[in-house]
Amino acid sequence: CESYVTVPRADSWITEEQFFAGLGVVQAMPGPLFNLAAYIGALAARRAGINVLAGIFAAWFGLFGPGVMLIYGVLPFWGAFRKQPTYRRALPGLNSSAVGLVVAAVFQMSFKVREISPFKDASVVIGILAFYATHFGVPTGTNKGEVWKMPAPLAVVGGGVLGIIAWAAGCT
Repeated sequence: CESYVTVPRADSWITEEQFFAGLGVVQAMPGPLFNLAAYIGALAARRAGINVLAGIFAAWFGLFGPGVMLIYGVLPFWGAFRKQPTYRRALPGLNSSAVGLVVAAVFQMSFKVREISPFKDASVVIGILAFYATHFGVPTGTNKGEVWKMPAPLAVVGGGVLGIIAWAAGCT
């Protein structure tokens, strides 16, 4: 394994390692965005030297506040707006663009996690196994063609176990 040193940037609220560690943990819990916002708010507040609870509530408001304001600001006009022919024609493109941005974010995060991981190749393999087990499932062996789709929290815990095995085996 190779060693590396990461120096947190002065303009960053949290380090990349803290973000990805928090993201991995909250994926095993219900309400991952809610929990991730609390985690990031707490870390940012601690780094700024203010009350951690203030950071948590500020992050929650930052996550949910704009959506709630948008809902109540747009809701009165939404019924008329969604009937507009221009909007209806643009909707497939808007949906495709949103999906494309999500896919791009997944690839960016995957490359960044691989970059900071001490087990670069093992991390990629573990990620592919977790994706396959949760999306396509694993054969049960009881009936032909029957598969069991692994729940996401179990995939996160299983990924942690595989990470420990990769470390113990000296994988790269």
